[in-house]
Amino acid sequence: MGRIFVLRHGESTANVEGLIVSRPGRRALSEVGLTALGREQARAAGAGSGLGADAVIVTSDFARAAQTAAEFAAAIGAAEPVVDVRLRERCFGTFDEGPATAYDGIWAADASGAHPGEGVESVEEVAARAMAVLEEARARPGQAPVVLVAHGDVLQILLAVASGRPAREHRALAHLGNAELREIPAGVAAPAAVEAPAGVEAPAGVASPAAAAAPARAAASAGARDDA
Repeated sequence: MGRIFVLRHGESTANVEGLIVSRPGRRALSEVGLTALGREQARAAGAGSGLGADAVIVTSDFARAAQTAAEFAAAIGAAEPVVDVRLRERCFGTFDEGPATAYDGIWAADASGAHPGEGVESVEEVAARAMAVLEEARARPGQAPVVLVAHGDVLQILLAVASGRPAREHRALAHLGNAELREIPAGVAAPAAVEAPAGVEAPAGVASPAAAAAPARAAASAGARDDA
């Protein structure tokens, strides 16, 4: 197993506008991308990473993450990034396209162990799909490093669970900045399984981990209020 890193996307237009953009659709997939600064941040992250052309880059298909992955890959001479929809942003339900100030209430509910409601994807659901990607990265043969490019909440939750903490404690970890690269220590054992709570269904427009896994594998073979 090679080293595994997470990389949050660079500054996006949603970050600048203070908006939440979390549902898959034209806005998230093509319109809301990186600012000029965000592209510079992604290139600088690659240049300073110490990684080389053998690195495997796996990214969310949301424009801001995919553009970050492309800039990072180009900076280190790596192959074209592989898209995995399980790395998409956490769905924020009815808060989508609203002000980023809504994050505070959602994170407070997370920390208390309550479900935020309003169609927001639970931390358990996010953890289940993100951890599935991490476990596949850990199971890759060889020593090539893997970089998982995604979004603030998704990566905070992934880092929490991968370090043995409950998913709800994701905001207790140091906040990932735009285009921040952070390594997941190989010696840290994640919990044996992460399951969504009984009776909780994924919000509309968000694929379940099982449903998302098949197309993602097919593709592979062929705090601050700026998490948007």
